[in-house]
Amino acid sequence: MRTPIIALGRQFGSGGREIGKHLAERLNVRCYDRELITLAAQKAEVREELFAGREEKAPNPWLFTGIYEGGPQVRKGQPAEDILFEMQSQVILELAQMGPCIIVGRCADAVLRAAGIPTVSLFICAPFEDRVKRRMEIEGIGQKEAEDAIRKIDKQRKKYYDTYTGRNWGAPENYDFCINSSVMGIEGTAEQIITWARGTW
Repeated sequence: MRTPIIALGRQFGSGGREIGKHLAERLNVRCYDRELITLAAQKAEVREELFAGREEKAPNPWLFTGIYEGGPQVRKGQPAEDILFEMQSQVILELAQMGPCIIVGRCADAVLRAAGIPTVSLFICAPFEDRVKRRMEIEGIGQKEAEDAIRKIDKQRKKYYDTYTGRNWGAPENYDFCINSSVMGIEGTAEQIITWARGTW
């Protein structure tokens, strides 16, 4: 089985990050997630804190913050969110050229396919109530706080994806494989993806 580049989208609280890590271990490849912020800041030649709080968010015209520093690849005066997206996209393409890997979020499916790089796109989902329960357990928070966080972050991710790709975040037709992680849990979901992949890759 030849491992492809995997772009993994996920609803907040569905365990997508953990599934990505488990897939990476089973397939013996790297999984890139939050470290993409560090790599993007390095590429832009800006302080990483300039991207703090802007991860997987579309720019807000009412809270515009332009960046006027950085290296030659940065178009000065752009919103920080736009610069982060552009730099992360460049990093994603560079990582894909290095070999098989898993990229979590960051519109990686659209970025890679626009560049003509063969990609398998996954979307991890789960029922709202299961995601709420999971966040409550992981973060030790109350039900309402978990519900509010899930609604907020899902809304942010949708706006981010829709804005930068022109497609509909979470729409099944935009992905190769969509799966409900609540049915088999984190490891079981990863194993099911691998089973499906053996007949596809």
